[in-house]
Amino acid sequence: MKVLNLFLYEFNHFKKSSAKVITYLTFLIACFYSIYNGFELQNSHNETILSIKLEHDKGIYELFNWFDKGLTGPEDKSWIDISNPTWALSLTPQYTIKEPSPLLPLGLGQAEQYGFYKKITNWSSTYDNDMVQELTNPERLVNGNIDFSFLIIFLLPVLLIILIYNIRGLEQDFNFEKLINVQFGSVSKWVLIRVSFYVLLLILSVFVIIIGVSLINNVFISNYSDILSLIGLFSGYVLCFAIIFYFIILSSSGSSSIAFKMISFWLVFCIVIPGSVHQYASIKYPVNYMTDFLDANRKEAYQIYELPIDYLYYQLIDLYPNLSQTIHASDEEIDNNIISNSICALVNQLNKNAIKKIELQNEAKNKLINSSYWFNPVSFIQNKWNSLTMTDYYSYQLYRSEVQRVIDTRIELLVFECWNKTIVNKSLYKLYLKQLNTSKKSSLKANFIDIDEISKSGDDDFYYMIPEKCDVTY
Repeated sequence: MKVLNLFLYEFNHFKKSSAKVITYLTFLIACFYSIYNGFELQNSHNETILSIKLEHDKGIYELFNWFDKGLTGPEDKSWIDISNPTWALSLTPQYTIKEPSPLLPLGLGQAEQYGFYKKITNWSSTYDNDMVQELTNPERLVNGNIDFSFLIIFLLPVLLIILIYNIRGLEQDFNFEKLINVQFGSVSKWVLIRVSFYVLLLILSVFVIIIGVSLINNVFISNYSDILSLIGLFSGYVLCFAIIFYFIILSSSGSSSIAFKMISFWLVFCIVIPGSVHQYASIKYPVNYMTDFLDANRKEAYQIYELPIDYLYYQLIDLYPNLSQTIHASDEEIDNNIISNSICALVNQLNKNAIKKIELQNEAKNKLINSSYWFNPVSFIQNKWNSLTMTDYYSYQLYRSEVQRVIDTRIELLVFECWNKTIVNKSLYKLYLKQLNTSKKSSLKANFIDIDEISKSGDDDFYYMIPEKCDVTY
């Protein structure tokens, strides 16, 4: 009964404190606004994906029409010949898409920094301007976007401080603490119950928001494990701060002293430590990602074009040993056009070598930050939260890896078809589409229509479509 009465007392105390009520409501408004921004970003991604789908379908449909009419390309561009695999593949629109996470409104993470789609060409790389600006990970903690996760991880502890800083401190200020001992018997228990009221209030509030977002996106069942993990992660986070603040209240005297110690603790763990770790990691592993990549791309790639044709010929065979079994390899003379159309493979390999160095250094930087989790828990919570909403660095790293695989598949197909001097027709073009859209097993799932079945049906009006729902499309 005493516990219930104390809960009711704290509820009445909370209602009568206009400062606490206004602060709490302001926090809720900020949460709803952040959720709204998350939905806006999600809808923007979906609209962009729809436009990509339409552009992709239009491009494929146009090539099929040329094949059906016996044309080699646009009537006003006689130099284009889609019977040549170089032209057929270069005019084939191909995209990789990272579908927005259904939990994106709960944590933007790095969704605003990274590209979520890419048009693949023979000269694409995973470090093109449309893919990435600068790679970061936990260090975005200090300067990250003010999204829902930012509010929860950084500002909610401040809200908790405002709600509980005068518990016991106010009574000490007015010398009422002896009355607590007389009426309740235990000051520590009395403080615990009052703090618990606000902890439950905050947990319940965020719980409702998370469940609400999952229901709006209709993913409560399909993503229930991630949702429960988010709730558990948040609850544990709030409880940790509450426990520390509880002991601060018991060991301090006066509201001002309690508030000062709580704010100091928050500053150290939420600002100073993450910021210091970021600065140290940046100093130890200084990387200007785009500059490093562009230097390799501009300087070394351009040098390839100055190399002798016969040297490029043997470089390509070293890269793809099976080229030695192609028709061109059996010719007495080297075809300059075939080699020129195959140079993209050498540039792609050069890009991959440059990217590998950058990724290794970036991985070392992330490992350093990860090693700080034992004294830098806020970074851990932030990255774990982003991981659950699939907006963390490693989610986008996985996406970039899949983009690179698609680039490799496209270039390899082009090179071998050129060296085999293949003449492309509609049936063969359908096989190209099938090969380009065959995905290896990965956590980035793809769900495509069965091109084999369409080919067997002999449907000359085949209209290739990007599926409505998939995590990655090509």
